[in-house]
Amino acid sequence: MQQSKKNLIKYHLQVGSSFMLATRDKAVTIGGVQNWEGELIMHPIEIQELNILKCDYSRNLFDDNSSFKSAIDLRVCRVWECEGIECVVSLSSFASSSAHPFQSLEVLDLGVLPNLSALIMKDAEIGSATTSTLAPSTTFSHLKKIYVGRCSSMKTLLPHWLLPNLQNLEKIQVEDCSQLVEILGAETSEVEEKGSDALIKFHLPKLRELELWVLPNLKSICSKSGVMVCDSLQLIHITSCDKLKRIPPSVPLVGNGQPFAYAPPSLTIRSWKDWWESLEWDDHPNFKNVLQPLWKDKRRIW
Repeated sequence: MQQSKKNLIKYHLQVGSSFMLATRDKAVTIGGVQNWEGELIMHPIEIQELNILKCDYSRNLFDDNSSFKSAIDLRVCRVWECEGIECVVSLSSFASSSAHPFQSLEVLDLGVLPNLSALIMKDAEIGSATTSTLAPSTTFSHLKKIYVGRCSSMKTLLPHWLLPNLQNLEKIQVEDCSQLVEILGAETSEVEEKGSDALIKFHLPKLRELELWVLPNLKSICSKSGVMVCDSLQLIHITSCDKLKRIPPSVPLVGNGQPFAYAPPSLTIRSWKDWWESLEWDDHPNFKNVLQPLWKDKRRIW
């Protein structure tokens, strides 16, 4: 099948039933397929979009046996209602292959995955040999948008060690993840090494939108000692995140600006008034004065 599809300009191959509509010219959709072992369904080469719905056959979307592992032109990946998925990919999968399926990925859409705990899971966490290998620098290097919704086992969205790969990320949208505690996480060892008072910088230079909705256990956007380096940030939209009491300070991309006296010039913050008035500013009291003119009440017309 791979060879016969080589010269096709457009195709949409669907196996099973699915409500997902293809958005790219070369797409594969798999719906409601159980006990599938990857190679039983050969995918066309040069696939640009992969949609998977209600398939519980794997703990790891791109494991060593997956025929999608070599899909290096993949631009869009959407995975919904797959109860078995614990991570998108494990570090051991990168170590065993020179092909990296996420090097061209632009959109990652993950919904209703109750056992998903990480995007990239370290080997020790899935019971295999411990390794210090990080994800290849090309992994997620073209990612522009990430959506995660109703993933009740995830506690940290993006670990600090993955951020250097995300320099093209433009939008983060997270909703209804009941156990999520932080968006950008720093390793405990990193905090201990730099000291609790040292600044940890979270570089996402192209991030424009951060939308966080209905996250009852969210306590931080980044660690307490963290600052965001996001000069392109245009919108922070917060809804029903009652335990979130702090907006992280920002520093400019260039220079040594004080984190408590700076905000990206194009930033707008939207939230309910009650939440805004409940925020705590003890660590950076001047930061409230900087952000207050940028805040908009959600009750008002956009």
